[in-house]
Amino acid sequence: MAVTVNMPTKMVGNDRILSLRPIEGKSSVATNGLIDKRLFTGDNKLHAIRGPNDSMWHLRYDSGIVPAALQQKFTSFNILFKLVTEYFNKRNIEVKEIFE
Repeated sequence: MAVTVNMPTKMVGNDRILSLRPIEGKSSVATNGLIDKRLFTGDNKLHAIRGPNDSMWHLRYDSGIVPAALQQKFTSFNILFKLVTEYFNKRNIEVKEIFE
């Protein structure tokens, strides 16, 4: 069951933090061990960052390497968010909140 995240209407920042949590009643699934449990506690964060030179969005963790499927550049935050949501939903993880 996917939960719809209400994005703030006036997000203008170039660094947005995507807060993740396991889907209730399911265990998170990682096919290759790349799901860091610290993402659920806040000790590690997933950042969506817009580059200052090219205005393209990309993802990074505070600590660690972003999975290969997410190592892309995106023309808009909405496209990035859609891919992140689909990627993590397949692993029984949902985006809980978005912070600027």
